[in-house]
Amino acid sequence: MPLAAVAVLVVVLAASGTIPVWPGLLHLVALPPLDQFADLRLLLVRTASWPQFLVLLAVVSVVRVMLMAWLLGGLDARRLRFAAMFYATAFGPVLLATLGDATAYATLYSRAFWPAVGLVGLLVVILGPVPWQGGVTLRGAMARAWRRGLRIEVMVPYCAAVLGLGALADRAPAVTVLLVPISAAATGLTVWAMDRAPLTRPVTALAAVLVALTAMSVVFVQTRRYDDPETGSPQAGSLFIMSGINSRSGQGSMHRADVHRLGYECDQVYYFSYAGPGDGQPQRDSTCPIRSGARYEPADTQRPVEEQVSLFAEQIVNLQRPLTVAAHSHAAWIAWEAVATGRARVDVLVLVGVFPETPLGFPPPDVDRPGRVFGDLLRWAAPVTDVVFFHFDPDTPAARQLLGTAGSAQAILGEPLPGEVRVLSITSAADLPLMPHGWRLDVERNGCPVRAAHSSLPTSAAFDDEVIRFLDHRDPPPCPMSRDWGAIVMRAFGVPPSGS
Repeated sequence: MPLAAVAVLVVVLAASGTIPVWPGLLHLVALPPLDQFADLRLLLVRTASWPQFLVLLAVVSVVRVMLMAWLLGGLDARRLRFAAMFYATAFGPVLLATLGDATAYATLYSRAFWPAVGLVGLLVVILGPVPWQGGVTLRGAMARAWRRGLRIEVMVPYCAAVLGLGALADRAPAVTVLLVPISAAATGLTVWAMDRAPLTRPVTALAAVLVALTAMSVVFVQTRRYDDPETGSPQAGSLFIMSGINSRSGQGSMHRADVHRLGYECDQVYYFSYAGPGDGQPQRDSTCPIRSGARYEPADTQRPVEEQVSLFAEQIVNLQRPLTVAAHSHAAWIAWEAVATGRARVDVLVLVGVFPETPLGFPPPDVDRPGRVFGDLLRWAAPVTDVVFFHFDPDTPAARQLLGTAGSAQAILGEPLPGEVRVLSITSAADLPLMPHGWRLDVERNGCPVRAAHSSLPTSAAFDDEVIRFLDHRDPPPCPMSRDWGAIVMRAFGVPPSGS
């Protein structure tokens, strides 16, 4: 009954547009602490000020505590205290996961998304069964849950149901609201199943599941390898390579691309400089000597977009045609903007790890509008990202224009290119969850998502194979239908995009 009431409330709020509709909506009626993760995702990116965030957080927390106490048997002081302690214990790690999740969508950095989702998964498996084990205290309930093997025989089917419903909501957005009662029913059924007798050897069952997951992980990693393709046919003209954000002269994964395998000699290869034209740059990790452009540092990659577009156009104007431009990540937007607006002429454009959209964004400092709390936390956490992930300053010109403004990538990639320009887009399968509306662009060829990290794309054998086939006018390699299934399942764990 209490879950049904919450499900009705969520349906009404979603149908009226009060809260956004996205696959994660189903988690608002999920088992704790997944419900708390859904609450924080909404509040973090949708509240417009700190007072609004704190007031709504307090209200939602009270509702969650009362709901759990009710499900535990009644609104008495002992159950209310137990529920409050549970959510207070989970709050810190859930907030950390939420911040990582939102950061991944705002900065388009999948290496923040996957640890965040992994942390949430651990919390759900470890804490999910705790409230329903009959313990008087939280510590006692935790101990009982472990002795009962975390009720893995109940949690595995429940997690499968959560993933399946999320995937269905992602594939059929029109039915997302209708799936809310089904998600609530799955939660209620799970709570009911927790009252049944546990397995006779629960720890053995838990160990078996862990072994199975480990084996699956090993198989997944081992099957990511690609065979090296044969060297491509010799190519005419020039190859212009653009490394991404936070790169420096000679240091960036795009600099390490095997241009010889693609069919080019070093005297045909040129490298973009974010500092402008010059007499050459340090070679460092580059496959070929860098004979043009001024030496640049990571700070130069944060220049205003218009400056970067102008620098790109200036550096390719005298290169021998046909001209192929291979642009990684952020640089792909720069190259597209230059070509689409007629400031640069190219023959082939290879987009490496480009994101079709910027789904979230964040407001400028001290501006009260949706996302204010997340924006402030992102700025406070920026020094930590220098150590853990990568250098990121949310208030540099490029970051504000391209990442801080939701929809900026759609605006750039929505500009049509000249009809004679051939375009190949290659993306990383790890990045797909950060693309709420899919990974395909309106271009001549969308390569099969590569099972490699975003930063490893340019050095992947799969990248070489796709580019060689495209330059040689050959058919692409086969692409398994399952290549984007992981993203379909995982997008429900993302934050609601701006304006959704």
